[in-house]
Amino acid sequence: MAQSEAVNSDNRLKQINEELGKILEDKIEFLTRTLSETQRFSQKIANTELEIQRNTSQHSRLNAEREELEKELGSLLERVTEASTARDAQQQEKYGKEKEIQRLEWEIADRRKANEEDSGKIRSLETELDGIDKENKKLANRVGVLEEGVARMQKIRDEYMQRIAGLDEEMKNVSGGGE
Repeated sequence: MAQSEAVNSDNRLKQINEELGKILEDKIEFLTRTLSETQRFSQKIANTELEIQRNTSQHSRLNAEREELEKELGSLLERVTEASTARDAQQQEKYGKEKEIQRLEWEIADRRKANEEDSGKIRSLETELDGIDKENKKLANRVGVLEEGVARMQKIRDEYMQRIAGLDEEMKNVSGGGE
């Protein structure tokens, strides 16, 4: 029996050894998986930390860009305000010019109407002037005729005056020689 107990004991030791080997194998496999998981998590943590660093760096850079964009936006808003003010001033100036153009168009229309009325008056005066010119020519012809008549009358008067003077002389001679 000692042998059988030794065999049993050997078998039992083999079994325990196998069980311990299996447990050890399971534990090693578990530790390998855990180590692998731990490495994977460590890698994830490292990647996450890198991502956090990148994001932190990017956040700082984006904040700086945001501040710069806000400055540019403020500058652009000022320019928009200035442009709006300038546009409003130009619109007011345009409106003033349009009003002035309208006033000038009315003035031109009034002057055209006055010119048309004046043209009518001028045509009427020209017609009247033509009539007066014709009348003046007639009168000038009459004056010419009358001047010729006056000249003839003066000539005739001069002739009569000479005859009268000749007759006076004759009368003086006749009356003086008879005395």
